[in-house]
Amino acid sequence: MIRKANVNDAKDIVKVNVMGWKNTYKNIFPQTFLDELDPEDENSIRKCQEKINQYAVCEVDNKIVAMIRYGRNKKSYDDSYAEIYALYVDDSYKKQGIGSKLVEFAFEELKNEYDYVLISTLVDNSANEFYKKIGGKFVGNCDFLLGNDKFVENVYEYLLK
Repeated sequence: MIRKANVNDAKDIVKVNVMGWKNTYKNIFPQTFLDELDPEDENSIRKCQEKINQYAVCEVDNKIVAMIRYGRNKKSYDDSYAEIYALYVDDSYKKQGIGSKLVEFAFEELKNEYDYVLISTLVDNSANEFYKKIGGKFVGNCDFLLGNDKFVENVYEYLLK
């Protein structure tokens, strides 16, 4: 079941997010950085609770197995652009259409206020194929900074209307 998140979901959202980073960015980000990520970090849970209105989750058998975070774009685009900030699906639930359903849910939530949605992902991330498959139009690159390291992301655009 896909639904808007509530504050009680924050701990599970952070866990899905952290495990997503550890699995997705292995061999991309420094392993020492990934090893330090804590799925039970109280500060991360609090930050998630503060922004809970930006999240939706997928729940299977009363367990949150995926999350998406979205809102106004944080890039230099105008106010007609929203952005998907994060999308992670527990490895055990991948290839079941959950990611697509979460994106559809977010697009439905965003379409009354925005004309476009941006999704950016690291050039080395296997999710690039997924974002193309669901209709993303490649519009350029941007930088992602992690500490002193700079990584390149592909940016995809989606038309909502």
